[in-house]
Amino acid sequence: MGGDWLAEGRTELAAERILDAVRALVIDKGAGTVGMAEVAEAAGCSRATLYRYFDNRQTLYVAFAGREATQLIERVWRAHPLDGPDRAERLLDGLVATLAETRKTPHLAVWFDPANAGIVARLSDSSTVIDALVTAFVARFRHDLSPAAAERLGRWAVRVMVSLLTLPPAGEDEERALLRTFLLPFLLDPGLPIG
Repeated sequence: MGGDWLAEGRTELAAERILDAVRALVIDKGAGTVGMAEVAEAAGCSRATLYRYFDNRQTLYVAFAGREATQLIERVWRAHPLDGPDRAERLLDGLVATLAETRKTPHLAVWFDPANAGIVARLSDSSTVIDALVTAFVARFRHDLSPAAAERLGRWAVRVMVSLLTLPPAGEDEERALLRTFLLPFLLDPGLPIG
């Protein structure tokens, strides 16, 4: 079953193939219900091969979340550059677009069903890829912060976004107002200490 996997000898390509299988299964079955045996079968590899790349389901989900977050952020922020006038409005537009893109992407939206809130909370709090992405993002705005403070603020930003995805407000206007009031000041105002 897994012979072509071992012949390829390409760890990154094999991992991508496994994560692609997770994406397809999540769309069909829902988040948090996909088991390792199903992933191995969908990826066309043995369970032993799957476990060679991912120690357990949590590790697999964390890798999936990291890859998908990276792709989403690159896609959204390429379409919503922060350069130019009115940086606060551009940042707000990008944050709202990130939420909208997550909601309209089937293999991402399913994770934010309220029934999956616990899974998403654990994933968002355990992915070093997501931590690195948001820390770098925060550092673009808050040059005054130490790396540890930028990471803390980044984790807060992720929690805000996960909260809005899991329990969305009444509409985009309310969502924009919440982001403007409770997240933008921390991202843009160097007068607000992050300790």
